[in-house]
Amino acid sequence: MKTMRRMLAVLLLAVMLPVLPIAAAEVPEGSTVVEDPENGHWEYVSEALTVKIDRFTETVKNKNRKRTREYCVAEIIASEASPMKAVMTEASKKRVAGYKLVSPELLLEKYPAVFAVSDDLYGIRLQRYKFYGVVIRDGEILARKTRNSKKSRPWPNLDTMAVYADGSMKTFICDAYTPEEYLEQGAVHVLSFGPWLISDGEINPDVLNPKYYPNNEPRVAIGMVEPWHYIVIIVRGRPTSSYAGVHLDWLAEKMKEYGCVEALNLDGGETATMAFMGKVIETGGAKLRSQGSLIEFGQLFSTAEDGAGI
Repeated sequence: MKTMRRMLAVLLLAVMLPVLPIAAAEVPEGSTVVEDPENGHWEYVSEALTVKIDRFTETVKNKNRKRTREYCVAEIIASEASPMKAVMTEASKKRVAGYKLVSPELLLEKYPAVFAVSDDLYGIRLQRYKFYGVVIRDGEILARKTRNSKKSRPWPNLDTMAVYADGSMKTFICDAYTPEEYLEQGAVHVLSFGPWLISDGEINPDVLNPKYYPNNEPRVAIGMVEPWHYIVIIVRGRPTSSYAGVHLDWLAEKMKEYGCVEALNLDGGETATMAFMGKVIETGGAKLRSQGSLIEFGQLFSTAEDGAGI
C-alpha cells in the first residue's frame, strides 16, 4: 500500500512540474556529427550541408622565442536549402539589429547552429566610431557611412564582401558601391571590415607588405572557393601571449592555399570566435568580446522561449 502511494505521489509530482526547454541543440535527422576536440576535428554531414573543421598547431620562432601557432580551418559546402545566415541581437525603436552587444555564448544559445563564426562586429562601430562601413543583413541596410578609398584609411579600412543568393561571394574596396547598388546586384548580405585578402584569385598586394598593419594578431577570414563552397579560418594569439598570431600575408596565402578566389579579413582579436553545434571550439585568446551578430550555417532550433529576445 505504501509503495502504491509513493508511486502515485511521484506521478502527481511529474504532472505538476513545468516542462523545461531542452538545453542542447538536437542533431537533425539523417545527419552525421563527429566531435573530437582532443584531436582537433569536427564534422557535420547532411544532404544540404557539410562542415569539416580541423585544428592545427605548429611551433614558430618569433623574436628569438618559440611560440605555438594554433588555427582552425573550416570547409563549408552549403546549398540553396542551407545558405549562410546572419543572426543578430534584436532591433529596438531607435537602434538596428546587431547594435546591442552581448556574449557570443548568449547568441549561440538563442540561435544555435551547426557552424558559427564571428563577423565584422558592425555594432561596436555604430556605437563608437565615425565610419561604420556598408552593412547589409538579410537584404536590410543596417549601415552605410564608409571610408573614402582615395584617402589614407585606418584600421579597419572597411572593405566589403557581398554574399549573393546564388551562393557566390565577391570582395570590393570600401566605397565601390552604395547599399542600394549592392541590393540591386542581388546581395543578401554585405560584410564590412577588411582589408580584402583575395579578389578574382589574386592576393591583395597591400597585405603582402610586412609594414601594412604589421602586428601578428588573432585573425578571422572568410572566403569562397566557388559558389556554395567556403573556407573560414580562425587564428589564436596576441603578440604578448604564448600563442603566435599571424600577419595578413599569412592569412591571405593560407586562404589561397585552400582554393579561395575571394576572401575578406573579418574582425579578429577578442572578437574571434568559432562554434560547432552551438558550442565555442576556438577563440582568438583568453577573453571574448561582446558581440551583436554572428555568421551561421545550418541553424538548429532555438532553445530560448518563443518571443524571448536579446
